[in-house]
Amino acid sequence: MDNLIRLSSVTSAMKARDILKKHGIYSKVQRIPAKKGQGACSYGVLLKNNIEKAVGILNDNNIKILGRADVL
Repeated sequence: MDNLIRLSSVTSAMKARDILKKHGIYSKVQRIPAKKGQGACSYGVLLKNNIEKAVGILNDNNIKILGRADVL
């Protein structure tokens, strides 16, 4: 199962991806479509594992996390 960390912009997602890569965690920038009636789309990083470690690393690097989700 994949995990998704939702971020505020594509720039934040790319920065997060690069930071995670430096810590040995592979992730991929993912566009998150807007749900009907809930505003604009957003971006995030998709990763296979290490979600707790990734969240900690991003928090330590002042990357604002808007949410997390499991992706089937």
